[in-house]
Amino acid sequence: WLTDRLFRGPVIVHDFPKDCKAFYMRVNDDGRTVAAMDVLCPGIGELVGGSQREERLDVLDRRMAELGMRQEDYWWYRDLRKYGSVPHAGFGVGFERLVMLCTGVQNIRDAIPFPRYIGHAAF
Repeated sequence: WLTDRLFRGPVIVHDFPKDCKAFYMRVNDDGRTVAAMDVLCPGIGELVGGSQREERLDVLDRRMAELGMRQEDYWWYRDLRKYGSVPHAGFGVGFERLVMLCTGVQNIRDAIPFPRYIGHAAF
């Protein structure tokens, strides 16, 4: 809706409500949003998504508790913060969506280079 009707072009959306994003995204100072952004394109959707990761262990623990996550199940992730971290971020580009943008293909199924089906991947 944002890209197809309102702006009629690509849009960057940032500072999402924390309730609709992952636990590891850094909570902004307002306590309601997270440091995240998406690049949305007409007819494609999210082309690029990224976020700053939560480096503060106490904030991470509170966020996990809010979501009912067991700290024991994420010991390895918590250890990354417990023994020191720095502010950092990550992003990703959807390969099939990039193919759609570059070629004009209308359906994402036509941009997938190899089949995906249940039981195909080892993980």
